Amino acid sequence: MEYTYQIIPEHQLVIEKITGEVTVEGLAQKTQTVFSDPQYVPTYNGIMDLRKATSAMTKVELYGFASLISQTEMFGQSKWAIVADDPIVVALSTIFQQRIPDQTTIGIFCTIEAAADFINKPEVLNYLSD
Repeated sequence: MEYTYQIIPEHQLVIEKITGEVTVEGLAQKTQTVFSDPQYVPTYNGIMDLRKATSAMTKVELYGFASLISQTEMFGQSKWAIVADDPIVVALSTIFQQRIPDQTTIGIFCTIEAAADFINKPEVLNYLSD
């Protein structure tokens, strides 16, 4: 799994890109990396681009990850859009969304434009494209 992210304070925005095979350990590690970044602010909206990712997670592992995320104060104060096109990644993203207490804070999309609309950050289109 390859992971990159940008925190763009002037737009109050986080952009994450994940490619390759995604594991629950990899997701946990990338989450800790972002949350530990001094520029990260829990109220910033974000996009997770998974269009070039495949999943190596089980449903049970994903449940555990969703529980962990739900319990942290570093998540849930913002809106996040997941962009994916692999059917398994979309299905697992939907399961993740259903496990978050406020499901309206997570959206799953197949285009960057729709994701940018969901988080109300058209600036995303300056950093990512369909």
